[in-house]
Amino acid sequence: MEQILRVVAIGILACVMGVAVKKEYPAGTLLISLACAAVILFFTLSLLRPVKTFLDDLARTAELSPSVMSPLYKTLGIAIITRVTSEACEDAKEKAFGVYIEVAGAVAALYVSLPLLSAVFNLISSYLRM
Repeated sequence: MEQILRVVAIGILACVMGVAVKKEYPAGTLLISLACAAVILFFTLSLLRPVKTFLDDLARTAELSPSVMSPLYKTLGIAIITRVTSEACEDAKEKAFGVYIEVAGAVAALYVSLPLLSAVFNLISSYLRM
């Protein structure tokens, strides 16, 4: 609870600073936005550690290899980074660059998921051969 209050306070402070700076220094709002995103992501990472531990415990209990969970973690990271940078581009009135970043993120997520997709395909193939 304390973490989310910090995140909200940082977000509100960044909004106020962005509005105050926007008229005199428009590029400053982008810098404030990026700095705010970095600080919020830093706080958010501490919230993700217990989630990762829980998922690792589940995977161990289900006897899943780390190679199965790794693509999930990588895809989550790609999604977060892609979303934040895409929104930053949109805030800077460069929506096209944000779209390019989203497309690159989707392709990267698919790429890191290939080992998992391959494992699923092999599992299905082995069941069909029975």
